[in-house]
Amino acid sequence: MTYRLYGARRSGSATVEFLLTQLGVEFELRDATPWSDPPGPAFGELKQFNPLGQLPTLIAPGGEVLTESLAILWTLLERHPSRWAPPPSDRRRAQCLRWMCFAATNIYAAVGIADYPQRWLADAAGEALLEAGAVGRMRQGWDHVARAFAGAPYFLGDEPYIVDVYLAQMSRWWKMREYLAQAQPALADLMQRIDRLPEVAPVWARHWDG
Repeated sequence: MTYRLYGARRSGSATVEFLLTQLGVEFELRDATPWSDPPGPAFGELKQFNPLGQLPTLIAPGGEVLTESLAILWTLLERHPSRWAPPPSDRRRAQCLRWMCFAATNIYAAVGIADYPQRWLADAAGEALLEAGAVGRMRQGWDHVARAFAGAPYFLGDEPYIVDVYLAQMSRWWKMREYLAQAQPALADLMQRIDRLPEVAPVWARHWDG
């Protein structure tokens, strides 16, 4: 039996796809793009497992439904240990999870608001203001991440971990790469370094090239 990943190009499924590939486990990728017209061919199927139609959604070999990108990534790392997370005895493991949680709750959440401001307002007149506020919140989150980056080759030291890939994916949304290049150049350089890793580049090319 294999994992089944419901995702879309340029979405949060990119890092899950990356990790599944690195773990060497069998998986099937299904296009469940919700924002295309018509939606991806597997979108209706996705909603049977996740009525909100959120990406990524992963179906484990035993039929277990996993949602929320951070939860999916960390569950995979617990079930299939790899070098992409520090070992449990390493203090960097806690920092890896800490900064992924920070990014998920402070940056990723703001992306969802900026993408769909109409979901949060009863009156459409405030959508532009809400979008602007969410983008500002993203920038504040990235500034905080940048202050924690010590300038090592990777975010937690000499080795890249899943937190690096997670951040690199997230930084591609809402022109945050351009913001980081101006406001936090050291972190912008790290994001580009992650893009070029031979393990990451093929997945990124499928999601963002063309």
